[in-house]
Amino acid sequence: MSEAAIPALRSLRDHALTIARSLADDEWNLASDCAGWTVRDVYAHLGGVLHGVVDPAFMRAGDDPNDMEGAMEVGVTERRTWPVAEVLAEYETYSSQAIDNFAALQGGDMGAMEIPMGNLGTHPLHLLANAFVFDTYCHLRNDLIAPFGPLDRVPPAAAADVLAPTVEWMVAGWPQMCDLAFMDAPVLVELVGEGGGSFLIGGDGAPRATVTSTPDAFVRWGTQRRSWRDEGVTISGDEAYAAQFLDATNII
Repeated sequence: MSEAAIPALRSLRDHALTIARSLADDEWNLASDCAGWTVRDVYAHLGGVLHGVVDPAFMRAGDDPNDMEGAMEVGVTERRTWPVAEVLAEYETYSSQAIDNFAALQGGDMGAMEIPMGNLGTHPLHLLANAFVFDTYCHLRNDLIAPFGPLDRVPPAAAADVLAPTVEWMVAGWPQMCDLAFMDAPVLVELVGEGGGSFLIGGDGAPRATVTSTPDAFVRWGTQRRSWRDEGVTISGDEAYAAQFLDATNII
């Protein structure tokens, strides 16, 4: 189970709300580092998807029911007509309720039940909390707060309490979200630092290459926010095979 995700998500929620309450009117409309989204759009996304978790009647869908990113865009577009106060109130209200729901899924048969999540893959319900730790950490640290985002605020720390649940979600989704059909041998991924670990991706057996990174950098290159070539990733073994694997990695 993923109990560590619950306190991580509560901490990230508090951090997100502290930032939001500090924003000047013009800062809400600054372009984030998430392509096409402003600061207010990021908060609209976070609040909208958590609202949908609490009340599925508010779960939005795009033209393709399997396209989760398209569905997220629908929710963000809908909320662009809302006052900022309503965007923030939705996040504050439904993030709290969703965390309570996630906490109830951390054990028993319900938490182990697997659900299809479109192009995010199929995952046990207890892992939903990890998905939102990943989402919140990634948006705050990489899309909103400098040096990557537009806001001069303190980012959430790249610490084990948030990175371990984040990495757990990303590793679970890696083979389901990315086109790795070309792989005929695994790659060993060594994430060195707080919240990291060693992971064989792409099958069993002897790895053809080893890729080494920090967990925090993995969040950026693993989502293609930055190229792995610029994030200090090192490769040993079959470099061409590892590069193909890294280029194919795009975790949502």
